[in-house]
Amino acid sequence: MMFYTSKKLIGMPVVSLADGHQLGRIKRLLIDQQKMAIAAFTIDRKGWFKEQPVIPYNHVKSVGNHAVTVDQAGAVVKLSSQPELETLAKHPLPLLGTRVITEEGSVLGSVDDFRFDPQDGKIYYLDVKSGLLHGSRSLDAAQIITCGRDALIARAGAEETLQKPGGLLNVKWPRTIAAGKTLPGAGDISGITRRAGTALNRYWQRLPFSKKKDEGSPPDAES
Repeated sequence: MMFYTSKKLIGMPVVSLADGHQLGRIKRLLIDQQKMAIAAFTIDRKGWFKEQPVIPYNHVKSVGNHAVTVDQAGAVVKLSSQPELETLAKHPLPLLGTRVITEEGSVLGSVDDFRFDPQDGKIYYLDVKSGLLHGSRSLDAAQIITCGRDALIARAGAEETLQKPGGLLNVKWPRTIAAGKTLPGAGDISGITRRAGTALNRYWQRLPFSKKKDEGSPPDAES
């Protein structure tokens, strides 16, 4: 199953398959936190100054790398014509930026992003960030038991289920270096260290004050 991130959707154009017209760009996501899914999204469509145009997610045909498609322009409706969506828009419960706290009172961090299934908009993972110096970790959305205005409450022990995203940054560099093993494309660690030390010594010897010290003290220093 392929997931998309919420941040990828913002600003993405929405195109009608019936006539190929661009209906607008995604401006805001309306999240149904009870169902943990994207219920709809608003768009910045020209000419709709009095009524906020919205597209219910069940009208989405597909989510691509560069655009979201719907069957036809009729997928765009007035927000006031959709009472449930209007309620979500007027009284939204925040998701991004909200703190995640376990039942035991442990703070896991704040929601930096979330990952959803483009087929139905269901949210499967929350990317939780615990600080500026720490990367995001993924939390299964099924661990969330309460969605509040000030915090999301996760099950006790949810911190043990946090997963680090895959990628090159997860390579065990410290263990590899400590063991003196060869890194991909880097060569032997001990050899790199010796070469770096030799280069540093050569550089040090070329410095002006280093030469003066080798030549002895100035004549007037002995008097």
